[in-house]
Amino acid sequence: ADGWTVKEKLSLPVDVENRLQPLLRSLQKAKDLGPLTANAKRLERLGLTESAITLTTDDGKQTTLQFGKQTEDGVGASARRGDQPAAIRTDFTGALEGDPALWVDLNLFVTTPANIKAVSFTWKDGTATYTRKELGALFDGKEGNAVEDIVATLATVRAADAIARTDPAVASAGRSAEVKLTLFDGSVVTLRFAKGPVTPPNESPKTFVQVAHSDPKHKANALAQQAAFIAVPWLAEQIPASLADFKKGQTPGPEAAAPMIQIPGPSPTLITSPNIKLK
Repeated sequence: ADGWTVKEKLSLPVDVENRLQPLLRSLQKAKDLGPLTANAKRLERLGLTESAITLTTDDGKQTTLQFGKQTEDGVGASARRGDQPAAIRTDFTGALEGDPALWVDLNLFVTTPANIKAVSFTWKDGTATYTRKELGALFDGKEGNAVEDIVATLATVRAADAIARTDPAVASAGRSAEVKLTLFDGSVVTLRFAKGPVTPPNESPKTFVQVAHSDPKHKANALAQQAAFIAVPWLAEQIPASLADFKKGQTPGPEAAAPMIQIPGPSPTLITSPNIKLK
């Protein structure tokens, strides 16, 4: 009743459109192209024990399919039914990802930038709010163009990974910014960003993002109770760490002097003549 979930990844929702549905369609279309081998040594080289899919129907019946390396003809993967000793040739080319996180739908909130009517930032050192006068208009203020860029990113809030809310890294994360998006339909989406603990050298600290929607039934609210989400880098990098940083980014720096054109070779010699008159 709650839809497909990934049991091994905090029972979070499956990415049906990009992961599960393409896999099931590939299985439905896959053809048995005949026997491949029953030789034990050849079966071992096919790697059939590395990937298996078990399908369970409503009445409890199960079908298990093992998939191995691609066959020599390049048509598809070698395979074996769970109750058969021999491998078969197939034209199955579906993706079998071993990491549970790759099956999760990590989109926490998605809209279009044009649907966002107002955006409000809250930092420790201040706040800033920007609005559109009407649908299709640009954000007001001299920082309007910069806000447009930020909003274009925040229209899709995607996580890179999810961890348990009880993870120590979550408790030690410090709040860095809060962003409220007001949509033209009146709904409000609140994004809370928090910086994780210091990481080893050459590693960027994780940024956690929590999404709250004004509609109690929105999936983002349920997800926030299930797990803590780590923002994808391009989302975290778009949010200024403070009001001062945001203002600083809008202040144009001094214009750099135009570089001189360097011409290779010896310095030119000026030739003068009494017959040349300058006017």
